[in-house]
Amino acid sequence: MGRDCKEAARALYACMKKTQCMKDGGRLKECLKTSDREFCRLDHQSFFECKRGQLDMRTRIRGERSF
Repeated sequence: MGRDCKEAARALYACMKKTQCMKDGGRLKECLKTSDREFCRLDHQSFFECKRGQLDMRTRIRGERSF
């Protein structure tokens, strides 16, 4: 994982730790597939955008698009 996404990953993990699925002993990957992920939708979206931005060469070279 790139250094840029570590903060987003930590925020997602911290949010998911508060869900009932994680409190019951579920794994993060399993809990992201349940309805509990709606609780952390914004953190999940920001992590996804960060990871996608690392793969998209246009974004890496030109930066984020502004509208």
